[in-house]
Amino acid sequence: MEIKGFIENSLLEWEGRLSCVIFLPRCNLRCRYCHAVHLLDPKNLESIPREQVFACIKRHKGWLDGAVITGGEPTLHGEELLELISQIRALGLQVMVETNGTRPEWVKRLVGEGHVQAISMDVKAPVEAEDYARVTGCKVPIEDIRASIATILSGGVPHEFRITVVPGLVGLEEVRRIAPALASAQTIALQNFQPEHCLDESLRAVQPYLPEEMDAMREALRAAAQRVVVRGRERGVAARGSGASGA
Repeated sequence: MEIKGFIENSLLEWEGRLSCVIFLPRCNLRCRYCHAVHLLDPKNLESIPREQVFACIKRHKGWLDGAVITGGEPTLHGEELLELISQIRALGLQVMVETNGTRPEWVKRLVGEGHVQAISMDVKAPVEAEDYARVTGCKVPIEDIRASIATILSGGVPHEFRITVVPGLVGLEEVRRIAPALASAQTIALQNFQPEHCLDESLRAVQPYLPEEMDAMREALRAAAQRVVVRGRERGVAARGSGASGA
C-alpha cells in the first residue's frame, strides 16, 4: 500500500484536533462531484515513503493530536490499512478513518476491534439504490451502506456523517430524505461542494449553495442528530458573486 498524499498538520479534518492527514489511493466509487480525481487512478502520482511520514509524525509528536486516514477509500486496503493504523498508534497518536461505507465488514472491524478512536462516513445521497447510483456513478449495494451506518451509530466510537450538497444532485429534498437514516447520529456535517476539478466536468460551472440555503438544509437535519454543522459556507458567497453561470 502506497501513501499518495500527506498534510503535516490540519485543524479541518478532525474537528477539535490538530492532525496530520494521510491520503491513500483508489476508490470504488466515481462520485460526480469528486475533487480528488488524482487518487482514482494514481499510477502517475508520486508516492510518499512511509518512513518520511513517520519521521514527520515523530518530529511533531509533542503537539500533534492525531492522524486522519482518508482517500480514495481507505478500506480497500484491508489488512494493510490495519497495519498502518497500528504503526501510527505505536507512535502515540489516535487515528480517525474516513470512509464511504461501501465495505461494511471493514467498518465493523475498524469500530468493533478498537482500531480507530473516531470514524467519519460520507453519505452520498438518500439511502436508496437509485439515488446512490445517480450521485456515485456506480451500482452500490445499498444494504452495505445501511449496514455501515448501523455499525457506526451503535459502535460507541465518536463519529461524524458528512453530506456533500450539490445543486442538481443533492439539495434540500434529498437532505430531508437522508435524515431518517442518520437518526441519533452524534454529528452530521453539511459540506458545500467545490466545483473546481470535479470529476463530472459539467459541474465545474455550477454555483455552490448560498449560506441561507445551507442553513435551510441544516434545519432539516437538526432533529436527526445531536449536532449539525455547516462547512464551506463561504464558497457559496464567493461563487454567487463571481458572475459564473449557474445550472
